[in-house]
Amino acid sequence: MRTFLPIFGRSPFGPLQAHMEKVTETFRELRPFFDAFLTGREDESREIRKRILKLEHAADLVKNEIRDNLPKSLFMPVDRRDVLQLLHVQDRLSDLAEDIVVVASFLDDLKLPPDLHEPFLGVLDLSLGVAERASKLIGQLDELLEASFSGAEARDVLTEIHEIGAGEFEVDKAAYTLAKELYRRERDIGTTPMMLWQRIVELIGRIANDAEGVSDQLRLMLVR
Repeated sequence: MRTFLPIFGRSPFGPLQAHMEKVTETFRELRPFFDAFLTGREDESREIRKRILKLEHAADLVKNEIRDNLPKSLFMPVDRRDVLQLLHVQDRLSDLAEDIVVVASFLDDLKLPPDLHEPFLGVLDLSLGVAERASKLIGQLDELLEASFSGAEARDVLTEIHEIGAGEFEVDKAAYTLAKELYRRERDIGTTPMMLWQRIVELIGRIANDAEGVSDQLRLMLVR
C-alpha cells in the first residue's frame, strides 16, 4: 500500500480527501443495494453487500495509514487534533453503510410493503444527498488551504455548511414520518421486521447526521 507520509509534508488534506473518496464509494452503493433488495433480486443485493463490506474495509485501511503516518506537528493552519477528528467523522459514514446492509441481512425474508418503497427510497436519497454534499466539501479543502482559510472560498464553504445542516433537518423530518408509518403498520409488517426496518431508517438518518458532523468539523477548522 502506498504511504501518505510524503504528502503530509505538504498538506494534511490529500490523505483526508483520499479517505473520503473511499468512504463515498461505500455509501454510494446503498441505493443500488436497496433497489435490488426491495425488489427481491437477492443475488444482486448479496453481491452489492459484499462490495460494501470490501469498500468499508478499504476505507479503514486508508484511515489507519493516515493515523500511523500523521506527524506529531503540522506546519499548517490546522491542528493535528482537528485532522484526526475530521478523519473520525468521515469514517463513520462508511461504517454506517456497512451497518445498514448487515442489519438488512438479519432476516432472509425481510420485506417492506410495496407502497412504502417510494417513501423509504426518498429518505435514503435525501440522506445520501447530504452525504454527497459533505464529500464535495472535503474535495474543496485544497482550495481553502490556498486561500488560507479565508476570503470568498471560506464564505462559500460556510454557506454550503449551512445548507448541509438544513438538508439534515429535512432528512430527520422524512425519517420520522416514515418511522411513524412503519410503527402504524406493525400488524401488516410483523413486529421483528418492523423493528429491523425502524433500525435501518434510523441508520440511514444517521448518515445525514454524520455528514453534518463532517461539515461542522470543517466549520471549526475555519473558525480557528
